[in-house]
Formats: sequence, C-alpha cells, structure tokens
Amino acid sequence: MTITAPESPVTPHDLQVFGEEVLTAFLLEQGQPAAPQHDDAPSRVRASIAVTGGWSGHVTLDVSRAGAGDLARRMLMADEVSDDDVVDAIGELVNVLGGNVKGLLLEESALGLPEVSTDPSVQTGTPRAGTEVCHAELVWAGHPVDVRVWHDGQHHTTSGDPA
Repeated sequence: MTITAPESPVTPHDLQVFGEEVLTAFLLEQGQPAAPQHDDAPSRVRASIAVTGGWSGHVTLDVSRAGAGDLARRMLMADEVSDDDVVDAIGELVNVLGGNVKGLLLEESALGLPEVSTDPSVQTGTPRAGTEVCHAELVWAGHPVDVRVWHDGQHHTTSGDPA
C-alpha cells in the first residue's frame, strides 16, 4: 500500500522511474549477472539519506545482503568485494536517489551523508519518526530492491548543498 502525503515532493511513479534509471545507469551497462547469489542467512543491507530544507525527510533503500554484494561487484566491476565496498556502493546508490528527490524540491534543500548498515539489529533505513509517502519495489538481477521516501513532518533550513 502506498500513501502519498500532500507535502511529498515525489510520487510513487517518480520513485519507480528514478530507481529504475539509477539501477540501469550504474549497473546494467555490461548486462545482468548470470544468476543471483543467495546468502544462507536472509540478512539485509539498509541505507538512508536525509533531505532537509523546506521539505524534510529521508530516502531509504533496502536490499538483501546477496543483492548488495552483486550490486557492489557490478558498480566496482570487480569479482570480489569487501564489506566496506558493499557499504560504499549502497551508500552511493541511496545518495543518487536522494539527489533525484532533492531535485524535485522547489525550495532550497540539502542532502545529509548516507548511512548504511549491514547489521540486522540496526534500523538504518527506517526513520524513527516519519510517515512513508511513497514506495517503489524494484527488482535487479532477481534481487528485490525497496526504495522509500519518508516525510519527517518538520521544516528546516540548512546551509548544506543547496538545491
């Protein structure tokens, strides 16, 4: 179910298009991996980036650990990647998605730094307070990639990276 709040700068359609474009631009130039690799444990990699200004919220990304590894290998064009590589790659993806959302804002805004967690006990990727305003369920190389936009209900001004 998708809830679109009136103050949302992004629609579910926008988020779907952004997500597909980002995955295509970063990851599909060399074709899909042969087959998804699966983890024995269903661990997740979660990332979040804050957007602050006249509209304040978060963009989040959630993908399986196996999917995150495949994404990192593709982004880095490497056969093997470290946990740090996975964190960096997923952080870059959520940063680009956050930049797309920021680009829809009419007022000055800024992006925070990406926060990425591979620890299942850490809830990065789900803001503590906020309302989900839209959600896109993407699939890349057989891996579900969930992207969400959250509104935090506050209005801030910031001196970060202006729109």
